[in-house]
Amino acid sequence: KNLENGTHIRGDVNVLMVGDPSTAKSQLLRYVLRIAPLAIATTGRGSSGVGLTAAVVADKDSGERRLEAGAMVLADRGVVCIDEFDKMTDVDRVAIHEVMEQQTVTVAKAGIHTTLNARCSVLAAANPVYGRYDPKRPPHQNIALPDSLLSRFDLLFIVTDSMDEARDRAISAHVLRMHRYVPPGVEPGQPLPDMLDQGLGTASLLAAMNGPDASADGAARPCTVFEPFNEYLHAGVAAAPPRRGRGRPARNVAPKREVLSTEFLRRFLYFAKNMVRPVLADAAADDLARAYAELRAQASGQGIEGRGATGAVQTTTPVTARTLETLIRLATAHAKLRLSTTVDAEDAEVAKGLLRFALFKEKPATAQRQSRASRRKAKRVRTSDDDTVSDISSDEDVVSDHAADQADQGGLRPMQTAQPVEPESAMDVDEISADRLALFKTQLSKAMGERRLDASTSPWSFPEPFVSIINDGLAGHPVFSLAEAEHALQAMEAENRLMFRDNMIIMM
Repeated sequence: KNLENGTHIRGDVNVLMVGDPSTAKSQLLRYVLRIAPLAIATTGRGSSGVGLTAAVVADKDSGERRLEAGAMVLADRGVVCIDEFDKMTDVDRVAIHEVMEQQTVTVAKAGIHTTLNARCSVLAAANPVYGRYDPKRPPHQNIALPDSLLSRFDLLFIVTDSMDEARDRAISAHVLRMHRYVPPGVEPGQPLPDMLDQGLGTASLLAAMNGPDASADGAARPCTVFEPFNEYLHAGVAAAPPRRGRGRPARNVAPKREVLSTEFLRRFLYFAKNMVRPVLADAAADDLARAYAELRAQASGQGIEGRGATGAVQTTTPVTARTLETLIRLATAHAKLRLSTTVDAEDAEVAKGLLRFALFKEKPATAQRQSRASRRKAKRVRTSDDDTVSDISSDEDVVSDHAADQADQGGLRPMQTAQPVEPESAMDVDEISADRLALFKTQLSKAMGERRLDASTSPWSFPEPFVSIINDGLAGHPVFSLAEAEHALQAMEAENRLMFRDNMIIMM
């Protein structure tokens, strides 16, 4: 961000992963290289300070000195992936301090004095000092990186190779399926080309959006949101729950596995990063300031206002004033993913939970609920063969988890059994007919043509005012109920006409 007084505030998020070998850190970096519009890969041992920033070289023929940009300068407005970050020397690490915070490279060598932009995110992977992470030692003894460098990373995740029988079986099954996978039209044993085809700029992404088959008016190439499910590639994808209509759950609907396509991810990330400019709301600013004060108090162990003192707590990175900027960056990034124009309180809550997990390894309440439920379910499967007893105990565990969560929040509350009931017209609709779907599409096109629904202001809120706008002008036809509108949106989403998620409608 560039403020009116000329101050530049870093808006890119830097992430460091430190963990045991064989935990797929390098694979994660390769996937980021694949989906990022602009990404450059390098390694710690194969890179130097001038190779990452800028170098002054002399021409062999004329003897003139010229400036050559390094990896971080070439990745301006993109991502730099650094593998084996711990193998870099201390001199080379110091060279990237300015880039990671000021996002510029200042060169004053051989009569050349200039400043280059290096506005990039840094995604680094490193191994612990002792080869494997020792949980008995403090984090700073395992990481062995200076605090001046760690404070420039917004998030530091510790990846450990813990022993879990169920997860080990799932990983082994996935690896075996990957080895058995053969792309269509490829003979078994034939080497496959590398998929990292992005260039050194967003021009390649824009050219991909307008392929060679595009018409003269600039029509974009078709892009599917979801790709077909493949049991060999998508072994870890869980089945999505069936869609529920307003008032009554959908019946006879098979669970569907939805996998986002890589092309859609690239386009969505490019659009969210460059086209959405959320503004920090007052409520979110107060929440972030309060969260920063709580993090400082928890890390120092002094408590808030003298209460809750527990002594100093070990953290992965030092909690400094840069941590407040980290909270702002994370909240803004979450608002961009929602395609929202404001950073709200829910974005601040997500940023707070993510930073707490990175600093103190605190899991959110929902993750703790899921882990408790998964452990109980695995125990029941091993000790019981009666499906009926298993289902009953599952329901009891859900109720007990709900009661435990309420107790953690400050006491039990009476369970509410009465639920709001919707009108009969909205409850009896389990699907929408072809005629009503065609009428819905006509009303939507009419509303967009009359600018009552502007595509440039997408996403639109559902149900209001979207349903009221659709029902406006229905002469001689019954109005669309909430259930009918939801089924119509789901049908149009299946046709890749729009995206309907979390009561938000995004036109494709």
